[in-house]
Amino acid sequence: MREVDFNTYKLLFETKSVSKSAIPKSVLKSDIFQNLLRAEILESLKLGRGFKIIVTKENEFEKFFKTSFPEQNVSKSKSGNIKKYRNSKATKIDSNPIFLLRGFNPVQINNQRVNIKKQTLDFGLFSVIPRSIIADKICFVENLETFLNAEKLLGNKYLYLHKYGRIGKESISMIRAKEVLVFVDFDFNGLDEYLRIKEVFTNAELYLPSNYNELFDKHSASLKGNKAKMSIPVKNSKDSIVIQIREQVARTNRFLEQEILINV
Repeated sequence: MREVDFNTYKLLFETKSVSKSAIPKSVLKSDIFQNLLRAEILESLKLGRGFKIIVTKENEFEKFFKTSFPEQNVSKSKSGNIKKYRNSKATKIDSNPIFLLRGFNPVQINNQRVNIKKQTLDFGLFSVIPRSIIADKICFVENLETFLNAEKLLGNKYLYLHKYGRIGKESISMIRAKEVLVFVDFDFNGLDEYLRIKEVFTNAELYLPSNYNELFDKHSASLKGNKAKMSIPVKNSKDSIVIQIREQVARTNRFLEQEILINV
């Protein structure tokens, strides 16, 4: 089950009676809830203009609740979700951000000087759970293949960063740099990532090649699935480059993948 199920059944367990309008529709329509009604463990009673859900068989409901949610005080982790909800994906978990790094200039990571050039040349990349990263110039790269080849396009001056999973503001708050470049797919998701990074680094710039329109005309692909959804920050952005790209993508229903820039 999910956190919303737990909160609903916990309230019923503690109060024995809850207004039906206070119960989320996803819980009301669930097979589990409907089975509790059929078994008359719960009952829907009319009260004035509305209805109340009442626990009618307290012992049976207590058994159901303790079986469904066997442990309460657990860590916010996949194992904790399994213990509490019997579902590893029930709630957002606390996790350490993992960054992949490539670079050719001095960098300080977790208060230690790291020879990132040697790591890059010898092993291809350096991975870290960062407490702090300090570099003169950094470049966030959205996709892994592009990250592994970004210096072919942008040179050796940047420390290239690629995060395992979605970039959040908290996950990059420990990074310090004089210059910040953001290299993403030229679509709604890429623009959304750029705007999230720009909330932390107000000096961040979005990389846009000089021949962008030519590349778009020649190599753009159709938008599908999640890539076709425009976030509210992208929709409301006044950034001139964001406006240019979002309007072109919305008008054509096509986008340009960043990988093409290192393979032209």
